[in-house]
Amino acid sequence: MPAPEETTAAAREFLAAHPEVEDALAALVERDAQGAPWTFADIAFDSGQFGELVARDLATSVDDGYRLENPDAIRAVIEAGAAPADGADAPAEENATTSTPSDAATAALSRLPTPADVDPLTLLGLVGTLLAVAGARLVAAPAVFQQGFVVSPANDTYFFRYWQERLAARADGVLDLGLFADMGGAAGTRPLAHATNWWVTVLLGGVDAAPAVAAWLPVVASVCLGYLVYRLARLLTGDVRVALAAVLFYGLAPANVVYTSVGFLDHQAHQYLWLGLLVVTLTALGVDVARRIGHTDAQTAAREHARGATMWLVALGLAVAVAASAHAWGGSPLTFVPVAAVAGLRVTLDVRHDVSPIAANAPLLGGLALGAALALAAHLALGWHESIAAVTPVLVAGGALAVVGLGELWRRVSLPPLALVAAEAVVAVGGLVAYARLRPGDIERIRTRADDLFFREGISETASLFSPDFAVIFGPLLQLGLGFYFAVAVLAVATWAVARRYEPGWLVVVCFAWYYTLLATVQVRFAGQLAIMIAPFAGIGLVYLLSAIDIARPVAVVGRPADSDSQPPRAREEDATGEEGSITSLGLPDGTRVRGYLVATILVVLLFNLLLFPSLVGQTTHDRAQFDAALTVDSHAEEVDREYPQNFVLSQWGDNRMYNYFVNGESQGYGYARSNHDQFLASSDPDDWYDQFQGRVGYVVVTDREGAPENTTYAALHDGLGLGVNDTAATGHYQLLASDDGVRTFAVVPGATIQVSDPSDEQVTATTTVTVGADGDAATYEYARDAPVTNGTATIRVAHPGEYQVGNRTVTVTDSDVFAGNRTTIPPT
Repeated sequence: MPAPEETTAAAREFLAAHPEVEDALAALVERDAQGAPWTFADIAFDSGQFGELVARDLATSVDDGYRLENPDAIRAVIEAGAAPADGADAPAEENATTSTPSDAATAALSRLPTPADVDPLTLLGLVGTLLAVAGARLVAAPAVFQQGFVVSPANDTYFFRYWQERLAARADGVLDLGLFADMGGAAGTRPLAHATNWWVTVLLGGVDAAPAVAAWLPVVASVCLGYLVYRLARLLTGDVRVALAAVLFYGLAPANVVYTSVGFLDHQAHQYLWLGLLVVTLTALGVDVARRIGHTDAQTAAREHARGATMWLVALGLAVAVAASAHAWGGSPLTFVPVAAVAGLRVTLDVRHDVSPIAANAPLLGGLALGAALALAAHLALGWHESIAAVTPVLVAGGALAVVGLGELWRRVSLPPLALVAAEAVVAVGGLVAYARLRPGDIERIRTRADDLFFREGISETASLFSPDFAVIFGPLLQLGLGFYFAVAVLAVATWAVARRYEPGWLVVVCFAWYYTLLATVQVRFAGQLAIMIAPFAGIGLVYLLSAIDIARPVAVVGRPADSDSQPPRAREEDATGEEGSITSLGLPDGTRVRGYLVATILVVLLFNLLLFPSLVGQTTHDRAQFDAALTVDSHAEEVDREYPQNFVLSQWGDNRMYNYFVNGESQGYGYARSNHDQFLASSDPDDWYDQFQGRVGYVVVTDREGAPENTTYAALHDGLGLGVNDTAATGHYQLLASDDGVRTFAVVPGATIQVSDPSDEQVTATTTVTVGADGDAATYEYARDAPVTNGTATIRVAHPGEYQVGNRTVTVTDSDVFAGNRTTIPPT
């Protein structure tokens, strides 16, 4: 039991850290004086405050609950008043008189404590959830790290690795700024992603570090985004439980994990991270205005917001996010549609609640304008991206400036706020029409890019999130988990709240969430972004569920009541600040059984995520047999001295870049494979395609297909191994190199010819044995080729070396004969 002096010091520190609980602690002292134990459910503390109360030895566990330690000492501290948090000698009255509304708003701005103020359990929770983010993305590690190589999942990742290595090889160091302006084809549609990849590669050691960067950069970016999701949820709710739950829902969403798993070096890791920063900065600017209004009148709060140095730092972050988002991926103009919606609707909120749009949106306008200028400068000075990508943020910034000016005029003449929405729509349409007339080429390019994004067929990610194949409602379950359904319910409530109250911070996530829901309805590829946007809503839903079954305290965020639409923000001071509902530290419920229920409930909610994301990730990885095929081709090409394009690998287009990356390094495109591979497999005779290849194809990899027709090239090569087994026809231009786990690997060869003069029969057959595979796994097949007799001569083309039996004679064909197309003649007997 601590001494009274120790309890006094601990109580002062506790109240200095949590002055808002002084009344609750006084009530607890009176409750404890009754002489009976009490429980967590009996007091008005949140779980974090209660945990700290116990940790500071102010309360101790007894048989049926808890009792205070030295309650008289605690009562004396309450009656005397808590000492200043930093041990300052200034009395409370003096501090109160020198404090300004701006100071109070600034103090209320950050719901996130500094690292020194984070309690160990909360920090442990944050680290644990971020480790879960990383762990989910390491599920693919066994398939990615094979035989000392980094085998990236999917197909497009090798396009990014192609440019990563070539640009890193050209760089003279991390300070080679000239290379940013001379990236060649990499500057076309995703310049920032390529620039980041090569720069990080050079920073970490050059080309030799490229595989490691390709493997780990997506994981690191995902963890950083996880922290941004944490900050976003805490900005909005002030509830650490919601923030940690949001990180879990984001981190375990299958649709997001699949695009950011280990080795998945694509534009998504970059795009998602910058999108996260964009949303966090927009939200921070909105939340700041609302919180300042909770401490002073609306106009003073807006002016203080416009003058706050912290908000201009946030605006600088917004500018970086805008410029980066413009150049991170090919469809970047889509990113700015919800930004434009936020700007327009926020001005409407300002007018509706009599807040000056100019003052309330000054940092927002500054961030958008600077970001647009940076995006345009990168396009003009560095040649990055297409003009539509650079012009879009300029249009959004200009439109935002126009609607802010219009909104200020609207407020001063007291016109109806709803009419402002129509006026903003006119401004937007007018701007687009003017742009279309001034730059018709850009409009045509937008149509082309839209066709590429939304109307490509044959790619699984172009299906809808609400596909009828999954009964419409189960598509989100497979892509996002149960969190989607929690999020939709909370999103509906948040939308209602934004429509009725002044909530510019919530407006941001509501707009982005609905927007990406719409995009994911068109194409499931946007479910990765949707997972980020709905994570805070899903977190709220989970905590609400836990509170409904009496495992956790209720969450008090978007459901706060409002008296009427016309109520001024100043009249809702308690709601605007929301500090009473904040839960800033993490605590665990009492009792092992309740803790077990807590863990079990969370696991049940996340069960579908835990079951589904490994299978979805597994669909993108390349298995051992496929990678072995690539190594087999590479070894063979080196052995016979084939260079590109003679060592080009023809395969299914979804794997084509992988094979060619490891064989010849030319993984920039897969157009030839997509145009020819299926036709090749569907043809009746593979040897007929040899002349069509015209030296363009050196190897063919054929993988297992369901329901493939008979008497096709696929049957001859996959089922018959090109050797004529399984009642198929043997081939003369395809030399089997390996057959493993449904993957058949062939070298395309001219084939040696055996010419037989004056044979006794009308058809001549040459037969040998072919052994495929290494010692221990080798398999031996009979290989027989025949040819009709024409004008007294039979010419047989063979693709394998060996000793051939032709009638009662033998002839030897060498490897050089096969690869040079040499002829061996058997004279008449």
